[in-house]
Amino acid sequence: MKSKPKRASKVIQCAVRKILVEATPEECVRQAILVQLVNQLGYPQGYIAVEKELRQMPHLMHQRPLPNRRADIVCFARGIHPCHAVYPLLLIECKAVKLTQKVINQIIGYNYFVQSYFIAVANEDTIQTGWCNLKKGVFTFVPYLPTYEALRKNCIK
Repeated sequence: MKSKPKRASKVIQCAVRKILVEATPEECVRQAILVQLVNQLGYPQGYIAVEKELRQMPHLMHQRPLPNRRADIVCFARGIHPCHAVYPLLLIECKAVKLTQKVINQIIGYNYFVQSYFIAVANEDTIQTGWCNLKKGVFTFVPYLPTYEALRKNCIK
């Protein structure tokens, strides 16, 4: 019995990594967000990490044991943290499914380690950007991605 030949996957160029990647539904969401971040919202391309392992992040290299996980998108900034020259400003989780509380809990769990000032979840139709409301002890979300400068100005130093 002959096996069927594998169907060729569609590929797209990653706007940040400058490599070809498989055009999965989640990757298409990720690439749309990357283009928006750089071309419309002023995020410096050189300060964006895509699918970065937690243990590869400069501010976490000497930290406690880290889970073997990757962050979809991390936007870094200079001068926003008193101890680190470059620090995570925004952590984004991209999904090809409906955004549920489970997805939000996932990004909050990732951020326990990353400690980004802001988090966001996105799918093809929706994006929500959140920050921890320290007075209420919960995350507050808005239905859009703020500009790079708007988030930088609202960081706790």
